[in-house]
Amino acid sequence: MFCGFIAFGQVNALRKIDNELTASIKKEITSDEGIRDSLATVFQKLLLKDLADPVTFTGSLDSLSKWVEIKYSADNQIKFYSWDDYTGGTWHNINCVTQFRSENGKVIVQQLNSGNEGEKDLYTDSGIYEVHVVTINGKTSYLTFGWGTHGAGMQHSIVRVFQVTGPKLTDCTSCFANDSDLVIEYPRAYNLKLNFDPLTNEISYTECIEIIDSVSPQPIGKTIVLQLRDGKFTEK
Repeated sequence: MFCGFIAFGQVNALRKIDNELTASIKKEITSDEGIRDSLATVFQKLLLKDLADPVTFTGSLDSLSKWVEIKYSADNQIKFYSWDDYTGGTWHNINCVTQFRSENGKVIVQQLNSGNEGEKDLYTDSGIYEVHVVTINGKTSYLTFGWGTHGAGMQHSIVRVFQVTGPKLTDCTSCFANDSDLVIEYPRAYNLKLNFDPLTNEISYTECIEIIDSVSPQPIGKTIVLQLRDGKFTEK
């Protein structure tokens, strides 16, 4: 559990924020589709505002966590908030917001999904479900696993490495061989078995490739292992 000392007055403030955010997202998700888009915007703006209050960083939003997936790092320096706003049909619009301490100790809130996914950031609409603290080139970094789906019977996992740079959380642009992230597309019926071994600093997953007569990438049973060496995850 995310730990931190909270005074009595802060506990009441935290409870009020928790109830406010929970009521907002419940209203949005349970409303008719015709008004869900506007209510989704209301919730997101409210979340960004409330997370700017440092009390939400050191405390736990227990009620909200039943509706929003909240993951945090082992060093208690960063949190990730992910939720599906149920406005995209089979293409799930998954939002992700991070809350972290900047280099000067200030609590910063930053949206991680672009909100307008183009070819370069097509897969950023993914919810982060796992966080690992790793050291890359002497700098504390956060390795994350995310998940999303754009329909057509497919889903995707995305692996990203984040680093705190001044007042921003930035993608490590040199941590993977070909890009700033690792994206694996695979059928919805398949379990990718994406894992990270902190003892060996290795990422492992089942390779999925385009196959003749197949309309989408398919698992072929081969396990890919990427090991962190010289600041980059490269295949063993």
